[in-house]
Amino acid sequence: MVKSTHWLKTAYDIGDQDSQQWLEDVPFSVFLEELFPTTDHPGFGEETPTSYWDMKNNITSIKLMRRGRLSFQPTENLSNHLKLDRKTGVIEIFHHTAFLKESLRITKDQRGNPPSFEDALQRGALPRQLAIEVLDSIQKIIFPLSDPSAVSILRSLVREQEFDQDCLRFEASAIREPHEINVQYLYFGARLADIHDELEHPTPRGYLSRWAKRKGTGHANIATIVGVILAVFFGVATLGLGGFQAWVGYQQWRHPIQTNN
Repeated sequence: MVKSTHWLKTAYDIGDQDSQQWLEDVPFSVFLEELFPTTDHPGFGEETPTSYWDMKNNITSIKLMRRGRLSFQPTENLSNHLKLDRKTGVIEIFHHTAFLKESLRITKDQRGNPPSFEDALQRGALPRQLAIEVLDSIQKIIFPLSDPSAVSILRSLVREQEFDQDCLRFEASAIREPHEINVQYLYFGARLADIHDELEHPTPRGYLSRWAKRKGTGHANIATIVGVILAVFFGVATLGLGGFQAWVGYQQWRHPIQTNN
């Protein structure tokens, strides 16, 4: 069994954020606990209201791409999972699901007593709650494997952006305890809520969207503005076409075509 955590830090950049410094006198387990604080976020936390299911169903990849015009990119840094860059509209996904599943296998069957943060790391694994949240946020929320459209998007990410192909493989009994079917998002609830908020209140990225926001015009009225612009364009085009036809008629009147009888 793996006892060293060196491969966790080097292969997956855990704890390698610019905003976090791992001091020499701080144990690795303490550093990770500070890097991944738990919060009971309304909607995705411990006391999940009925709106949880609505929020969960609204942030699937197909809706994020079509309605939110968001995109995805892989990250090797676990602490950047589900991190949303509102300026570019990019969501980072920690895609190494095979690693997450192996962590869950290592820490499974603890007779109702899951290992502590430190114990899991000593075994070369992630804490179960953390690993399950990352795995389920990929396979059950962003890319639900029960949705053919989401699977199609995930396949394209595997093919074009080198996402781990294991993302497409769902496992349950081999890696989960009976009570771990539906997970509480204590680590990544805030980021899931941020993504949902971005979908409900999109950040203006194009010139027209930014102009509309400065003028206090809602996104719903942008279509009206575009319609007016198109109407003016086609009106000018119609006027130009009418003028051209009038000019052709005038030329025919001035220079009639002579026919031989």
